[in-house]
Amino acid sequence: MNTSIPETVKKISNVISFADVAHQTLEFDAAFEHSRLVLELVDTRWMQRLRNIRQTGNTNFVYMFAEHSRFGHSLGVAYLAILLMNHLEKYSPELVSPYKNAVAAAALLHDIGHVAPGSHLAEHVWGQDSIVRHESLTKKIIEQDPEIQGILNRYGENLSQQVIAILTEQNGVPHWTKEIISGGGWNADRGNWSIVDSAMCNVSYGRYNVSALIGAFCLSADLHLVLQESRLDALTHFFVARDSMYRQVYQHRTLQATDKLNEFVIRRVRDILPNEASEASAEKQLNDWAIFHDQPMLKVLLSRNYAEEVPLNCIYEMTEAWWLYHIHRWCFAKDKILRDLASRLRDRKLFKTIRLASGDYEANRELLNKAEEIAKSCGYDPSYYVAIINNKDKHRAKKEEIVKVLLDDGQILSAAEVEPLIRKIMEKSGNERVWLVAPSEVKEKLGRKR
Repeated sequence: MNTSIPETVKKISNVISFADVAHQTLEFDAAFEHSRLVLELVDTRWMQRLRNIRQTGNTNFVYMFAEHSRFGHSLGVAYLAILLMNHLEKYSPELVSPYKNAVAAAALLHDIGHVAPGSHLAEHVWGQDSIVRHESLTKKIIEQDPEIQGILNRYGENLSQQVIAILTEQNGVPHWTKEIISGGGWNADRGNWSIVDSAMCNVSYGRYNVSALIGAFCLSADLHLVLQESRLDALTHFFVARDSMYRQVYQHRTLQATDKLNEFVIRRVRDILPNEASEASAEKQLNDWAIFHDQPMLKVLLSRNYAEEVPLNCIYEMTEAWWLYHIHRWCFAKDKILRDLASRLRDRKLFKTIRLASGDYEANRELLNKAEEIAKSCGYDPSYYVAIINNKDKHRAKKEEIVKVLLDDGQILSAAEVEPLIRKIMEKSGNERVWLVAPSEVKEKLGRKR
């Protein structure tokens, strides 16, 4: 009797799969080194922490099921990056194979520097001097966390440096290794969140033909990713999908108003603290006002740049659960403004929005002044209750090199040069959407129904 395990069964047993809303199943075959590396890194504490970091910030206040995390997104990015590398390797194995481990690891780890509240929102909320980019914190974690370093070192002496070079877009690695994750136009990062966020919001805006795009990429002589002309329509479809997700989901006026409320909450806490406060004086002031805080909160409130100044053990604690617990406790603070702002955020008593005329600065200033006067009459300090938000279409007119297209005649041109619709989508819209946000009482007294 033959008791040996058939080779097909052995091969299947190496595959670890994850159920996924975008691709149905994410499969990582442990028979291959780059997939084993991903699977080991998935089990690190910094990766598992991403289960408690929201992928789309406050989008769940608008689309109720959009409570998904950076963890699933990061796995999806690693999956797409490996699919693309497998395709490229068929035609250029000597160029691709040496970097598969580095790209797979970078794809998986690219978001471990995100913190609460709401990933990108946190970069605005906590940064005082300027917006803090999560990439700098990601680099710091990879360099300093012994668990991640230990795994990377086992797979290659210089692997950690290669991963960091890819994520920080440094020299020393081929262009395509960086473009897979952060290249202009389509990349594995954008290519994944577009579909996943669309599915979790139960909208169709972000869906596109991902397999057609992946199968159309190749490497140019100077080692850039280029797209074959035959799939230019698939790339155009992605640009439309990405633009629609920004304008219909990420720039939704209620989401923007909720983000502003988060900013007001932290501004109020910081305004209560003494100028140039030490930790001791800040802690005393917070205690006097019954403002709950732990050590990570104290440190991040006092920091000018949390990525550089707050220790990693405190950064690790800055999850959505940590943030929401502080919001809940601040609903019982002695300060009336903080108590009210925190309660609005906890109980979804959000600010209302009023559409302003684009470009009519005089009329908008007049309406803003009137709203501030009404807010005062209602007992609200306008500094924390009235604001203007502007959806600036930040995804458009970015200083990025759009993916190149390999034409049938051998020319390589920017996709924006070849396809007028892509060029048009990347242009900044002349019709900015500007909103005034204020409590519902203020909106009613302004005579605005919607």
